This record gives sequence, structure tokens and C-alpha cells, in this order.
Amino acid sequence: MDGDLELDSDEELFRNPVHYEPAGINLDLDRADLGIPYGESLMAELLRMRKRVPVEQRGLICPDCRAARGRRVAMYLVERNGVWLASHYRKRGEKPISHESDEHLARKERVAADSEDHGFPATIESSAAEGHARLDVRIDGAGDIVLGYEPQLSDQTVRGMRAREGFRRRSGIRSVWDFANPDHAGIGIVPYVRTPDLPASVIRVQKNPIQLRDGNFVLEEGHCSPSGALDRCPEIAYAPESPTASGYCGRWHRVLVPAHLSSGFTRPDDRAALTLTQFIVEAAAGERVPFQRDGQHGWLPVQQWQKYVEANGQAPEEKKRAPSVREGARRDRCTEDRPASDVRSEPKGRRGGRAIVLETRTKESVTPEVALDALGKPIPLCRFGCGGLASMAGPEGLPEHWSCRRKHDDAQASAGEAA
Repeated sequence: MDGDLELDSDEELFRNPVHYEPAGINLDLDRADLGIPYGESLMAELLRMRKRVPVEQRGLICPDCRAARGRRVAMYLVERNGVWLASHYRKRGEKPISHESDEHLARKERVAADSEDHGFPATIESSAAEGHARLDVRIDGAGDIVLGYEPQLSDQTVRGMRAREGFRRRSGIRSVWDFANPDHAGIGIVPYVRTPDLPASVIRVQKNPIQLRDGNFVLEEGHCSPSGALDRCPEIAYAPESPTASGYCGRWHRVLVPAHLSSGFTRPDDRAALTLTQFIVEAAAGERVPFQRDGQHGWLPVQQWQKYVEANGQAPEEKKRAPSVREGARRDRCTEDRPASDVRSEPKGRRGGRAIVLETRTKESVTPEVALDALGKPIPLCRFGCGGLASMAGPEGLPEHWSCRRKHDDAQASAGEAA
């Protein structure tokens, strides 16, 4: 019954979300339980429907087609290397239905136009040489650089994002995945940027700047102290219940940190803030380079990239993934029969911090920095032992903090009352 249908391409299969109409919920095919109660039983039932129940009656539809085009497009399950994916219901010879929103189309048109205006040829909807990837916008940059701009406004799975990025990487393409949702599953999983969620009418006006909010990293290094170069220790988790707790460890760190969290961050409303157009042009010119460190992806200015490589070496070669299922006939195997694997395991928790620690040195291995005041004199530590640099001279002429002095006086007053 499914044999006479036109399958979606590999690119589309790993991108497609799927909605189960009877329950009114999207299914997560990355998980054995589909992300819903009694999901294992539902998956087994959906697999039993194959070749028995017409596709239109199985209850699976495309949520993107419904949201963007107001159309009910049925979907059905297909298997790729032991993993189940969802394909649109389309008979052989029929053209695929575009489920791109107007905002998605506007972003593609805007980036293509901006790239052309800056001398970099751009093509909308271009297939990669490897054959699996279809680029939303292909940008031919300086030398042999090829950028693939991919606006991603709909929800995607981590597995799907990694698979689609793999298609591009094997074709020698530098992907720029553009997310509007700060909690999108693909952030950090692929080379990305994050921009505001704007209406299509605003995006299409080229004089309207689209600010870059994430994805652009910078390299920072220095002592982890109140007077050091780092705003906060990258190895100490922020505790909301005690926001005034010390966030410094006294050691020396070299870190990669998102530009908007760095010590030299420019306000988003500042005219000097980085825009999407500027980023794309600089990436096409080779002035920004993608990096991968401990599974985290992002972009670095080329000068800092060179410094990063000198200190940490090139990125390790990609390891071949082990097969996710046993060898043998898998077409009709139910979810319960397939062993657990990295693509069907429970989702991992999001990291607490965004900084990527490259190197940490102890106090003994680093020459101490001496904080100086406006007159060039060393600033002493607070006499009350808080560990911070003094901000004033107390009544006795000794260095201290006003807050530490107040705590000291309150403690003495309490002791006097108790006596």
C-alpha cells in the first residue's frame, strides 16, 4: 500500500515533524515512547497499520503544512537504517508541497539579496554535490568557501539536525543555521546563529537591521577574580537562590563564550552590534570560522580562531558512529525489539553554562595580577576577609567595603545586646 508513494528526500525526512491527529500532539520519533504516555503501544499500532490501512486514515499529518498552508497533508512512517521517520503522502509524479512559512521565505530572500549586494553570488534552493542536502541559500564565498544559510523556525529533533548537518559537512559546506527560538533543540548542536522572531514584512526591507543575538563566540582569558578579565567563573554554576554569592575561583581560565555574555558585549540596540547581514558577509569572506569543541558548535572571528588553534589544535576528526540497531531484517520490527541507541535514548539535559573552558591554570602557575587605582597605586584587599578588593578607607583608615563594615557593625551590636 505504501509502495506506490513518492518518498521525501533524505533531507526532508530528517526535517519533517509529525502530528498525531487523534491525540492532537506532535510525536517525537527520536524516543521509544514517542514523548507521550503509552507511546510504545501507539508506535506498535502505527507499524501494524502499514500495508493494511490507507495512509489518510492512520492519523498522522504534517503540522508545518497545516500551520503554513492550512492544508491537511497525511504522513506515513518509513525506515532508514533502523530509525523511523515520517514522509509526506504523495503519489508518484506529484510535486512536493511547500510548507515553508512566509517568514522562512523572507529570510532566504533577504540573505540572498544581501549576499549579492556585497559581491557574493547566492542561489535559493540549491542541491549540494553530495546529493542528500538541499540548501535553502547557497552562497559562494571567497576562495573555495561555500556557505549554506538555513533558517530554521520550526521545531526539530537533535537527531534530525545532526543528520542534516552531516549531509552538508560531507559536501564541504559551512552551514549557518538561523534559529529564532532561544530554546531550539539545534542550538549548539550545529554551527548556528540566533536572530529575533520578526514578521516577513520587516525582514524583507533590507535597510532594517536584523540583530545577531547568539552563535557568535569570542575567546577570553584572564584571572577569575573581581578585578580580572572574566565576568564570572565558567566552572561555578550560578545559584539563583544566592545571586550575591562569590562567582570567582581565583584561578586563570581561557574560555570560549557567546559574545552577548562576554565582558566586552555591545548592547543589542547599539549601532555597532553585529547584524545578520554583516555576519553572513564576513563568514563568506572567511573572516568568521565555525568551530566545534566538546560537542558545542559556534562561530569565531578568524583572528581568535587562529589563536584558538594555536593553543588547542585543530578539531579532532569525526568519528564513525556505531550502528544503532542489530543487523538483519528490520522493516517490520517494532520499537520494543530494537536495542537502545544514541538516537533513541532519553533526551539529555541542557547544559547549565554557555562558556566552553579551554584551559584552566592554578594560582601558583600564573603570575598574579596587581589591581591598580586611578593613581597607579595597588588596591589592597578588604580587611574584613571577604577576599575582594577594598572600595574605600574606613574610619580607622584601613581598606574595607561599605557592606562589610555594615555587617561587622551589625555583628558587634548583636553581640553587645546578647551580653
